[in-house]
Amino acid sequence: MEQSNTGEPITKHYHVILHYERIAEEESKFEAMHNTIMGNTVVENANITVIEIDPDIPIEPLTRSRD
Repeated sequence: MEQSNTGEPITKHYHVILHYERIAEEESKFEAMHNTIMGNTVVENANITVIEIDPDIPIEPLTRSRD
């Protein structure tokens, strides 16, 4: 953690990308999504990339429909 001359932590901005794939054998699309989100293995087995970014960069989060 970087600190300013006064000892205060310097807040930075990061773009975090999480990639996880699995074959879900479930009764419905809802069950497949729900059980994936609830499983701890998503984070444990995912490829995670963290990139420091300029705080003024105009990035819109990617959102997906859960239909």
